[in-house]
Amino acid sequence: MKISFIIGTRPELIKVAPVIAAVRKSNINFDVVNTAQHKDLLDPYWSTFAIEPTHVLDVMVPGQSLASLTARALSQIQAYLDNVPERPSVILAQGDTTTVMAASMVSFYNNIKFAHLEAGLRSFDFENPFPEEYNRRIASISAQYHFCPTHISKANLERERVDKDKIYVVGNTVVDSLLSISKPESFVSSSWKNSDLEKLKKFTDSVLVTCHRRENQGPNLRSIIEAISNLAKENPEIAFVWTMHPNPKVRQVVLDSELSEFNNIILVKPLEYIDILKLLKVSICAISDSGGIQEEAPSFKTPVIVMRETTERPEGVDAGVAFLVGSDKSRIRDKFNQLVRTPIDFGINPYGDGNASQIIIEILRES
Repeated sequence: MKISFIIGTRPELIKVAPVIAAVRKSNINFDVVNTAQHKDLLDPYWSTFAIEPTHVLDVMVPGQSLASLTARALSQIQAYLDNVPERPSVILAQGDTTTVMAASMVSFYNNIKFAHLEAGLRSFDFENPFPEEYNRRIASISAQYHFCPTHISKANLERERVDKDKIYVVGNTVVDSLLSISKPESFVSSSWKNSDLEKLKKFTDSVLVTCHRRENQGPNLRSIIEAISNLAKENPEIAFVWTMHPNPKVRQVVLDSELSEFNNIILVKPLEYIDILKLLKVSICAISDSGGIQEEAPSFKTPVIVMRETTERPEGVDAGVAFLVGSDKSRIRDKFNQLVRTPIDFGINPYGDGNASQIIIEILRES
């Protein structure tokens, strides 16, 4: 067996890294292909997980359309297959990016088994998130292995008449990653990688804020900025750490806004993974449109105010630890104030126990 891991973004690496670690222990031959879809965000994370890509592609061109990105990803993943000395028997990719969709299509065209990590997530709305909902449905069509994080995602695939023998509920590998990084006793006490976060010592509490999705650009982003500004004004003892996405349609709007005028709003560049996890650990809540944050926060018993109208990760909502508010400033404010007044109870982590990666490798070896 040979497995090719196709990775293009930071969340993909975070969730695939523990599977790669499990493969190393199993002495299975593998390649790690970096499509560099989010090169600047992804590059610092390779050393975090002690992984070196065996092949690096170049799918990004400034200002390109989604169609152009898809075309480049398809052609370059195909070129990798055409030139590698030994073709893989399995191609594995995680999630719902253009990299994942292209990897699934190239797998199908070349009669190579495709393993979809984090399969079966659905928002049932092609506009939210766009284009991710479309991407993951295409990946599901091609997959021979559907590695679902929960029984809800399994049920979604069964409703789409996916062969039940190809569906496996394994848990979410993001739990595997964060548990391995946060396990050492020095996790919280160690210095912040980003020195700007040392400012947190001046405040009684902190809140992690992230915003990057296409549906939250334009007027929605302005509403979110106003919401965070109002919360900062009303809660001067709390630090709001806003990690800025490099997309200029988000980053520049944030930088040009009133957010920089507040002493308790800390605008930072994309953070290293350990800083993100530490922030989740020490924060009273997260305010985010990120799918990864929704999955990571329950491990630290941190509630998430989700700035989306729908989510393909309903497990946190069903468990009462994540709350959909969209981009409406009043709904964001009301939910924040409710969480501050009334802390919530956390039960079993709806996203798994940290053993997903080993289960995945056992399935691949036995099939």
